[in-house]
Parts: sequence; C-alpha cells; structure tokens
Amino acid sequence: MTEFDNLKNTYIVTMQCAMAMGRGNQWTKHGNDILHKFCEMLVDRSDYPDADKQAMKQELELLKESIDAEIDACYQDRNGILKF
Repeated sequence: MTEFDNLKNTYIVTMQCAMAMGRGNQWTKHGNDILHKFCEMLVDRSDYPDADKQAMKQELELLKESIDAEIDACYQDRNGILKF
C-alpha cells in the first residue's frame, strides 16, 4: 500500500469515528473540511511530481464530497440526530 493510500484510509477511518461519536452534522462536516485541508497540505509538501500531486488532490476532493454525502445520510435533521 502506498503512502497516499494510507493517508486516504486514515482520512476515512477518522471521519467514520467522528460520525460514530454523534457530535452532529455541522461539527462533523467542519471536521471533514479541516481534515481535507490537512491532507491537501501533506500532498503539497510531499516529494511527488506536480502532476501526481494534482491527481491526488482531485482524488481527495472526490473523497471529501463522498464523506460529506455520507455525513448527510447519517443525520436526519438540522439538530444532528443520528439516523442509526
């Protein structure tokens, strides 16, 4: 597994843990925004060629959007009540 795959897997697991904590929709989405930016910064500071960095950042953006959709599906209303 590559370093980038490890980064993505860690991102996913962290966000799943955040959703499991049941802190609410907005709190969890804000965490997703922060973690996404952190992952982008790690990619930017890596030694990969610029074209690879751009592809990785696009993949991270798709992952962020997917996690945002999962967060929305996890909560049923504005009050952040879990659907589970």
